[in-house]
Amino acid sequence: MNYLRKKLNGSSSSGKDDWRSKLEPAPSMEANPLRFFVRSLNTLTGESLDETLPERKKQKEWPLKPPIIEPTGNAQKDARRYKALCREGIPPALRSAIWITSVVTKSRPYQSKEETEDFGTLVKVEVLDHGWDTVRQSLFPDVSDEDAATIPDFGIDPAQMQDMLLKDYFNLPKDDEIDAEKRLSERTAKGVRLITIFLYAARENLGVEYCPLLPDISAMLLSYMPVSYAYAAIREMTNTEDYYLPMSEVEHYAWCKTFGDLLRKMYPQTALIMSNCGVLTPDGLGPIFRRFFIPVLRREHVHRILDIFLIEGNKALFRIGTVILCLCTYYLTKAELEGVDAFWKGVKRVTHSKIFHFDVLVKQAYGFNGSKYRSRRSFPRRKFIQKLVGYNHQWASTFASGHILEFTDRPLGFVDGNIPIVLAKKANERLKLMEFLPFAYKSTKIEMIYSTNVHGRSVSMFYKHCAQAKHTITLIEVLNNGSTIGMFATDTWHNNRKMYGDGECNLFRLKPDPVCFHWRHDITQSLRSMLSIDSVDESENSIKTEAIVGQFMISRENFISMGNNEDGESGLRLNDDLSKGSSHKARGFNNDPLPGDEYTEFDIGLIEVYKLVREIDGRDIDKEDVWKGMFD
Repeated sequence: MNYLRKKLNGSSSSGKDDWRSKLEPAPSMEANPLRFFVRSLNTLTGESLDETLPERKKQKEWPLKPPIIEPTGNAQKDARRYKALCREGIPPALRSAIWITSVVTKSRPYQSKEETEDFGTLVKVEVLDHGWDTVRQSLFPDVSDEDAATIPDFGIDPAQMQDMLLKDYFNLPKDDEIDAEKRLSERTAKGVRLITIFLYAARENLGVEYCPLLPDISAMLLSYMPVSYAYAAIREMTNTEDYYLPMSEVEHYAWCKTFGDLLRKMYPQTALIMSNCGVLTPDGLGPIFRRFFIPVLRREHVHRILDIFLIEGNKALFRIGTVILCLCTYYLTKAELEGVDAFWKGVKRVTHSKIFHFDVLVKQAYGFNGSKYRSRRSFPRRKFIQKLVGYNHQWASTFASGHILEFTDRPLGFVDGNIPIVLAKKANERLKLMEFLPFAYKSTKIEMIYSTNVHGRSVSMFYKHCAQAKHTITLIEVLNNGSTIGMFATDTWHNNRKMYGDGECNLFRLKPDPVCFHWRHDITQSLRSMLSIDSVDESENSIKTEAIVGQFMISRENFISMGNNEDGESGLRLNDDLSKGSSHKARGFNNDPLPGDEYTEFDIGLIEVYKLVREIDGRDIDKEDVWKGMFD
């Protein structure tokens, strides 16, 4: 039974956008040529794909199921046949299956051929879908998190990258021609959102930082693959060191320098012309090593190069790139040799003309003239190229621009438990909470432990549900004006005649006009104390006395409060049934009344308390000391 058809006929348990729900019902087993393969699907723009399978040379038709290449018993020969197959061009209908198989072949050489080819079939569909759903849920626990996501900086300005993606993949004009909001509302806003969260996941979950090639390769994968398969392909590519992608600016510069060295070796006259134009520089080679030929080749030809690249890695860029430039340089006019921009416009003119035949170019790049293998200077082997890249690292380290990546702050995640979060559900609210927290707790998630909607409204219930948590965030809804205020505590709330907590406690207003009031030591008073006393111990005691007077956390049977002042008022105080509150300026916090100057006394609506859990494994940060025993 075709698994995909089973899922289509059944009900989907996921509330997310399921790529399988977009597919038309699969044909019968006899009529569907892709019944054993993953069906290619354009998840980026939603356009339909050509599902016809053209005849292959020396073989009547493309395989209908694995194996893609019938094994001969000679692994090296089989590998050469597989590469030759990819150079012929993969039909759009089979690209999803063969692309993921190619990548896994290189990233997991220890696997058997059968296990590897399972990735191209429907056998892995549940595994890969579950993997992507897990990543998506961890990074985007709420719809607002997806709305807040932005394209990360992978070495190209994010705003510039978004404009290029809109122009090249959605056929939309640039910002200077039409308003951005109008562009996105006219077409494919969903596709833009998809590529954004996809690249955001690559940064946050896979740890990819500098990689200019990643946005374009991701967009092309999504043009033929379900999102879970495309993400799996990128994950496997990033696990192969520098076989597919340069993962640092130094590596990127070393690739560009190596390309120039190979061009000088293979086609010295072309290299000289390009050098005089200023093209043989990392910036000058941007259309190849930043944009993967997108600005200069027809889209179908770029996809043909990707067919080869996914099995041969970076060597395909070096090999095909040098041949394309050698051919195009011969046809460039004098005016097109006067600068970098003019040079690439000339290359585009040639590659889009009738004299450019991609199949002939590929054959020439791989040493064939017609159907016969021709005698030629051999293109350097992979080991030589790897050594050359390694040798060029020293040059790259010296001349790399030192591009400073722009990192965007992430909102606190949250654990989606039995009690729905209300006051901190939106991403912008959790982003502000992250900013308010001390640095050590910024990479955490919040988990609800107390809500007046569920657990009742009393100080005793508040203490009961906070008993197992040390670091907590308390959010309070102010009914008088609809604001949300709160406090961050560094000790367990409990009935205590003494004062407790420390200087990491803070008071804040979450909305409107978010602001946080951190406790600050009175520097002026301490300097006076240190100048008036000789003993260091006495000076330290004066600081401790100031902290005690500050009264970080105060809790009794009939109230909870944080901070105080000379008049006996609190920075934030809640009464015994948690229905009334007050807020005044407190010593050390120097806060304004949190709901506003006109609401020093206010009525309380919903109260929610969250504990902090570790983002990496979801464990309570207060349960154990992660440093314990590490240095014993």
